[in-house]
Amino acid sequence: MALAAQQPSIKPENVQSLASLTSQEIIVLIHLVDDLTAAEIAEAMGIKPKSVANYKERIADKLYLGGCRALRRFAIQNQEFLHLLKKEVMK
Repeated sequence: MALAAQQPSIKPENVQSLASLTSQEIIVLIHLVDDLTAAEIAEAMGIKPKSVANYKERIADKLYLGGCRALRRFAIQNQEFLHLLKKEVMK
């Protein structure tokens, strides 16, 4: 009931918004699927953890999600699609 209402899914505006993400933002989103922490993502990307936090906030805004927790749920629920993107972005 309430749990179903909290689970984000790919809505038309989300799909359209995914196209507006930068390659760096997509990489952060993909790392979220792999359940990495901000520090681990930062290390993998060669950036600072604060930059990862900024990316996460921007991604959540662009995807019309309620924040970073909703972003992580979104990433996990859409991991198959995001792994397809991974092949394109991480060439």
